[in-house]
Amino acid sequence: MPRAQIVGATGYGGLGVLELLLAHPDFEVTSLVARDDAGRRIDEVYPHLTGRCALTVQTAEEAQVGSGCDVVVFATPERVSQTYAKALADAGVPFIDYSGDFRFASAADYALYAARHPSVRETAHGAEALLGRAAYGVSELFRDRIASAPIVGNPGCFAIGMILGLAPLFAGGAVEGGSVSVSSVSGSSGAGKKPAPLQHLSHLNDNVVPYRVLSHQHVIESELTLGRLGKAKGATLDFVPHVIGATRGILSTMHLRLTKSATRDALFARYREYFEGERFVRILDVPPMLKGQAGSNYCDISLVVSEDGRRVVVMSSIDNLMKGQSGSAMQNLNIMFGLDEGAGLDRTPQYP
Repeated sequence: MPRAQIVGATGYGGLGVLELLLAHPDFEVTSLVARDDAGRRIDEVYPHLTGRCALTVQTAEEAQVGSGCDVVVFATPERVSQTYAKALADAGVPFIDYSGDFRFASAADYALYAARHPSVRETAHGAEALLGRAAYGVSELFRDRIASAPIVGNPGCFAIGMILGLAPLFAGGAVEGGSVSVSSVSGSSGAGKKPAPLQHLSHLNDNVVPYRVLSHQHVIESELTLGRLGKAKGATLDFVPHVIGATRGILSTMHLRLTKSATRDALFARYREYFEGERFVRILDVPPMLKGQAGSNYCDISLVVSEDGRRVVVMSSIDNLMKGQSGSAMQNLNIMFGLDEGAGLDRTPQYP
């Protein structure tokens, strides 16, 4: 039974993967690490875990990151995992990182991302020698690489919805000029647990707030990934994210032109063939809803084609805390340890 340590266990991302691991038939959680709430039992921090987990939250020094476990999950901000990466690699302990630290194949690609990120001040990577050993954690696209990699960079929440929604078209070289206009709405939990003025109820309730227009850091990994798929010759995403007065979910609407006209039936056939056998990607005949995947690891995708067959609107929807974060991490953990990919993730979405 693989043993997991969660670093950053008291944030929403750490809590999410803890909830999944506690219900997993093949994993054991051995330690929880966090700066906030250290010294408290996790069921005191989150009473809904009463009777499910009573581990005490430890500091990184007390728990010794990488000790007494077979894998570490870093549900932490940028550049935290870089601090521990070499020691973990030397000790042969694999890890998954929620941040952007190991999403990129080169230091140059990472620098593009870091320059966009509002909380990153240093664009040079602190563990550059390990980037070549990392896999980008979009399970449906890079499963083989994830299975053998000692490091997995979990994808960004906006990024995975865009990548899965557009992958069949970019892989076939079907997007004119590689250009897509994207508008996404996200629940406030995407900003994390730490209070901020943007998340005040009186500000966000009944409100829609655009932010980081054409400058969001998740565009970098999305463009690099889509632009290198199959017959694609680069990708340019004009991305406008919005935060709304909801807790969970990301719904992305993506506008593009095709290189050749196609019927709706032909495009649906292409999507269903591309994602055949993927249990967490659902191709819908109707537009997806923001709440349609709540509490689950599904990515729902649909599309609409103009009368002339050249203009396409692709829509994708995920639970940002599941497929956009802890659900993808759990799926990747299953792949890394050769387990059933859906173990611990067999959840029907919760509605309403």
